[in-house]
Amino acid sequence: MRNRVFTYITRGAELLVLDYLDHSYSEPQIPGGTIEPGESPEAAATREAEEETGLTDLKVISFLGSFKKDLRDIGRDEIIQAWFFHLEAGNPTPERWLHTEADPHDGEDSIVFELYWVPVDAIPQLGGIDSAMLSKLKESFANPEA
Repeated sequence: MRNRVFTYITRGAELLVLDYLDHSYSEPQIPGGTIEPGESPEAAATREAEEETGLTDLKVISFLGSFKKDLRDIGRDEIIQAWFFHLEAGNPTPERWLHTEADPHDGEDSIVFELYWVPVDAIPQLGGIDSAMLSKLKESFANPEA
């Protein structure tokens, strides 16, 4: 079983999503990746978010939850422990940009992402299990004191 982090990065009332320029995924994704041995989930969330976005001024706002997931229902023969975090981007950030992850976990060639902001109240259908904790993220916007 692999431990993976998923990050909802916000800027005000916007969420950062990414598209793979090679079209290996047809739906937008959120930044995330594998937790390295000895690394805490929170540290992995920040590291993976920075690697996939190029942003360096990220702040962990909250841990949204974790669960075990069998990915065979989305075509992958793997069981993961998924950890979801809400991060906030420092300002200023571009509206849309390209970024290359030079050293993907799977050892494949570098990956080029197109990143862009979408309104939290109009998030498109996300790929894989990326939308699993969106309701918790949206609750934090509806109840900022919670």
